[in-house]
Amino acid sequence: MFNVPQSGYISDLKGELIIGRVLAGATRKLECAEISRPDFEAQYLLLAVLHINKASLFLSLENKMSARQVERFGTMVGRRIHGEPLQYIVGSVEFWSKIFHLTPDVLIPRHETEFVLEQTIALLKHWFPCPEKLQVLDMGTGSGVIADVLAGELGCHVLACDISSPALAVAAGNIAEHQLENLVTLVCSDLFEAISTTWKFDCIIANPPYVAEHEKEELADEVIQFEPGQALFAGDDGLDCYRRLIPESYAFLHSGGWLMLEIGASQGEAVSLMLRDAGYQNINIRSDYCRRPRFACGRKQ
Repeated sequence: MFNVPQSGYISDLKGELIIGRVLAGATRKLECAEISRPDFEAQYLLLAVLHINKASLFLSLENKMSARQVERFGTMVGRRIHGEPLQYIVGSVEFWSKIFHLTPDVLIPRHETEFVLEQTIALLKHWFPCPEKLQVLDMGTGSGVIADVLAGELGCHVLACDISSPALAVAAGNIAEHQLENLVTLVCSDLFEAISTTWKFDCIIANPPYVAEHEKEELADEVIQFEPGQALFAGDDGLDCYRRLIPESYAFLHSGGWLMLEIGASQGEAVSLMLRDAGYQNINIRSDYCRRPRFACGRKQ
């Protein structure tokens, strides 16, 4: 557990537990630690402690906090000063207008994955007149956001797999929280190893590890120190997982089924060639809202 030093703002404000003053003190601490958005992050943490929304916070600045609340808030601020991501500190993240619980066993969902889901949902609705009848495989589910969103948006059945049992426990909690247990099944598997060869899917979707080892230095320190490397890195060029996933996936799709992938910004051409070599047709690479290649797909004939 990270602790705020005794010289910190919590000890300075003993007896003065006014929300506005505590918030201001935390903001100063984060600013001194060179946190990029100290005011936003202090508010984010305080909202989690008080269990209120932002509007309520600004109406409550003259109210008092309990000593227990101040202590918890101070611990959270201390963890942030030591570099731990906000989402792990509060234990949740908003994604697709839903709240998903997180632990350091899973990656923090990014906006890029929301783009991949937007493309996937649009394609499935276009190609399949009754998307609720689809059988989907979510490979490497992590916190379960992809399986959760597809089941919730399309009403389809999703088999969600991950090599990590702790990650599957997080996913199970999120699926239960959103009352989707009847649509999502969780399986522990290293890619397709635990998937029966008799099972066929209309869509296989994956957000696999795709960061190259040489790109580590480009990542924020908090990503390297706190997020699971197994879910981030994929060899010297970031393509190791695709080299297994793409050719193996073909046998698990129905004729007319789709493989849909999140990819790194520099991997469009390489992934496109892998899809072609595996026998996929209708291959497409799409760029995200930052104009970076982010989504790859191919269709089995």
